[in-house]
Amino acid sequence: MFLRNMWYVAGFSADVQPGKCLARRFLNEPVVLFRTATGVLSALTDRCSHRAMPLSEGHVDGEVIRCPYHGLEFDCTGRCVRIPSQENIPPTAKVRAYPCVERYGLVWFWPGDPS
Repeated sequence: MFLRNMWYVAGFSADVQPGKCLARRFLNEPVVLFRTATGVLSALTDRCSHRAMPLSEGHVDGEVIRCPYHGLEFDCTGRCVRIPSQENIPPTAKVRAYPCVERYGLVWFWPGDPS
């Protein structure tokens, strides 16, 4: 049993470089940390909503992280914004986004209730 409604240290800010993915496991859940080209930090469930492929094995392309299996692209909120060869994106095509912030040279994330 884990305490969820509290901030946890996810790593050092310097470990999350722009355009790179960082796979971690927190509270027995896979999480991918990444920084977009503009420097926005994000933490998402490290599992594509389509075939459960780890997103951390994909790559960051500009402002999205791309799944290595079918190429689905997710923004920092966990919403799928592009599916190759398909125009209609189902509203269920999303992954959980964790609130995260940078303070004191560390990345902090909140695994509990986002509200």
